[in-house]
Amino acid sequence: MRIGIDGGALSITDDRLKVGVYRVAYNLVKEIQALDVKNDYRVYSFGRGERGTHELSQPNTHFVRLPQPGYQKIWQTADIITHPIDVYLGISQSLPWVPDILCDVKNVGFIYDVGFLEYPEFYPRSAGSLSRQTAALVANSSHIITISHASKSAIQRAYHVADNRVSVAYLGVDAAFTDHGPVRLLPHPYFLCVGALKPGKNIPFMLRAFADFLSQTNASYEFVLIGSDYWLDPGIPETIEELGLGHTVRVLGYVPDAELAQYYRGAAALLAVSHIEGFGLPAAEAMACGCPVIASTSGSYTEVVGSAGICVDPKDRQAVVGAMRRMAEDNAFRKTAGEKGKKQAATFSWRRFGRSVLSVCSRVYSSNL
Repeated sequence: MRIGIDGGALSITDDRLKVGVYRVAYNLVKEIQALDVKNDYRVYSFGRGERGTHELSQPNTHFVRLPQPGYQKIWQTADIITHPIDVYLGISQSLPWVPDILCDVKNVGFIYDVGFLEYPEFYPRSAGSLSRQTAALVANSSHIITISHASKSAIQRAYHVADNRVSVAYLGVDAAFTDHGPVRLLPHPYFLCVGALKPGKNIPFMLRAFADFLSQTNASYEFVLIGSDYWLDPGIPETIEELGLGHTVRVLGYVPDAELAQYYRGAAALLAVSHIEGFGLPAAEAMACGCPVIASTSGSYTEVVGSAGICVDPKDRQAVVGAMRRMAEDNAFRKTAGEKGKKQAATFSWRRFGRSVLSVCSRVYSSNL
């Protein structure tokens, strides 16, 4: 079997963007090469020096470097026609167009969430293009892979896709995230929020809940924000200024994984109260580090966090405050949540993700899907 993989995300050089699809691309290529030496792979990318071409290269994997302008719609199409493949993995939630008469390729499309349909206001410049390319992906894929059952249900509602055309493959937790290692301590205990600092993550709401927590408890706590500011939600600095939180909120931006793990280990809890989340990788990372989680009841968090944390309505500020107070004041509960979280996080493995994707490829190739 010849499998093509859209590895365009591996070409990213800005550390702030090495999240989401980038992690999927890197870990998928890494794991399938550890799992499979029988099939042949073509990994499409662009640019120079992208991660993956050296440290991931194996005899059965060929990295195809293509021009960036027209990367998918022109150059991937041309390469697939001249170097035919059997299965194409559209991990960037989009597909090249290949006429059936020229190449009989079966597409496996990846959809991480459909937040652009449910909350278009959080995608002011991309909701339209995401809607069009995802609809085209659904129409032209033999099978769809998503990353949580919550996302699967949302995809089926939006696109009326049959149950047997969608598979769930949970993401994994990188090796850096473990409860063993240095702990980052600050002058005061702190709550942590990790992820892109963009609209839809509900960060201004969490900051207001934090302000309420401080006023209700008179506790000396800090709030640490870690994540890319590439798509910075303007409401974040505005809320910090409005509430006078400049002395208690730290906005750190991008932090390497080894350092991020130290913050997870030192935090009173991770706050992940976003409106929509396809999986919620920071929650799984935090749990792997023994950090308890306060998460949203929306999206995938209830299945990712399970009983290892507290899930609250992302619109109920007092529920968030109550969860913060319990994490801060009930040490026994917090310790139990941390232990449960480590067991829960152990179920999320990139190796298992790779096996799930390979299983779908085999079934699609055999025309069972």
